[in-house]
Amino acid sequence: MSRVLRCAACARRIKPHHPHIGVEDLETGREFSYHVGPGCQERAAEETAARLERGKVYVLHHYHSSTCPDKVPGFGCAGGCFDAPMAVAN
Repeated sequence: MSRVLRCAACARRIKPHHPHIGVEDLETGREFSYHVGPGCQERAAEETAARLERGKVYVLHHYHSSTCPDKVPGFGCAGGCFDAPMAVAN
């Protein structure tokens, strides 16, 4: 049985056909997922900036929709999953 993903910003379910981003703490393996929508991306950046700890390593993953037609999708993919990133936390 697969785990149901919920957006950490709006608490709504992230469905397989929704592109989303994930911020992973490599030490603990814990990942926070967010919808790609502008409101959720902005909150993701704010929450991530508050959560970052000195000396730890974090990875930002971008997960394309299950219907994305690109074989090797990235920013500006043919499916429109990640056309314009709204915010990035550093």
